[in-house]
Amino acid sequence: MPGIVVDASVSAAWFLPNEATPFTEAALQATAITDVWVPALWLLEIGNLMLNAQRRKRINESKRRELVAAASALRLRVDREPVSMVDLDALASRHGLTTYDATYLELALRRALPLATQDKTLRAVMGAAGVATPELAH
Repeated sequence: MPGIVVDASVSAAWFLPNEATPFTEAALQATAITDVWVPALWLLEIGNLMLNAQRRKRINESKRRELVAAASALRLRVDREPVSMVDLDALASRHGLTTYDATYLELALRRALPLATQDKTLRAVMGAAGVATPELAH
């Protein structure tokens, strides 16, 4: 596999108790054997996820710090190429997505990679946009 793009809906399950599925686990395992790409936005989304999990008492501060360290140690390729706000807006509008979701779709399109997501809206438009779901061993 040449690589995949993983969005926050998949990688959130790597860190939150009771949210893992065979698909999210296979995506996590893929980080050891292929290039797993995320946009720079992922760093903000996952960081916010951890803080919100603590605020909602799903995890404590110590666990949050442990999870943030684990997230930062993952073997991920963070795409830091600037993306046009106009292009993201057009992509989001064309497919009925948030600009956050359009960021993952744009990365998959630009790198010609499949996109791992659990987001129903994003999954629904991937085929029309020409983006595949990765073949992950379950």
